[in-house]
Amino acid sequence: MNKKTWPIPLLLGCITLFGLLAALLGTGIWYWLAWAALTLPLAVIIRKTFFQKT
Repeated sequence: MNKKTWPIPLLLGCITLFGLLAALLGTGIWYWLAWAALTLPLAVIIRKTFFQKT
């Protein structure tokens, strides 16, 4: 098992969890933080899908 594979998915998972909790439990600025945190994994997926070097 390659140890370099796991840090980025774990980081994205933690950021997503933060975004979900911020959206559910917070108000005001927390909505903006949740929006940003939940957009980051989508941006990574789009970048890797459409702009990956071949």
